[in-house]
Amino acid sequence: MAPPRLLRGLIAPLPLLPADWLPCHQQLLASAALLHRWWIPSLARLRCSDGFKLFLVLLLVSAALAEVRYVASASMAPTLRPGDRAVAEKVSYRFRRPSVGDIVFFRVPTALQNCGMNKDVVFIKRVIATPGDFIEVRQGQLIVNSVAQNEHYTAPHASSYTMEAMRLPEGHVFVMGDNRNNSCDSRAWGALPISNILGRYMMSFTRSSLQ
Repeated sequence: MAPPRLLRGLIAPLPLLPADWLPCHQQLLASAALLHRWWIPSLARLRCSDGFKLFLVLLLVSAALAEVRYVASASMAPTLRPGDRAVAEKVSYRFRRPSVGDIVFFRVPTALQNCGMNKDVVFIKRVIATPGDFIEVRQGQLIVNSVAQNEHYTAPHASSYTMEAMRLPEGHVFVMGDNRNNSCDSRAWGALPISNILGRYMMSFTRSSLQ
């Protein structure tokens, strides 16, 4: 463990966490002083206090950078299955636009909200095309900018499925679930505004791995 002085140096410069930020801070100090009278080394007391503050800082930072989402449907099978916990990072898209192949978490678009869906619902789908791309489906084959796509990640789906060609407007992406037969995605409600995207999928945990 780092020396107490070093831990204080890491935490003190943060303006959001002054020394008396915790409501019980004064009570904790008083309790620590009482324990000190009973011959508990002051070094151990300082390490406990500073270590807790450091843990709190790291917790707040991690919440700002990533979050865990519960996968409720089979729309992304076989990549993600119902009950999986998926980790989304929230940093990448501050520096770049979503790319084809990215799996993204996003707020439901206005079209679904107008149909009565709660605006706080979060979907997870795969980016299939980006602004300016032409996209269509012929007999189950996805074609982007006149190039047939090799989608090795999808679940088996009907080869008779088709979709008229469309060009994506600026500021929008086209998203689909990997389970094309069981996914409410851009085919139903149109292109997704990039501003709706909350984060990018990084990894997942299955239910069995958490037991």
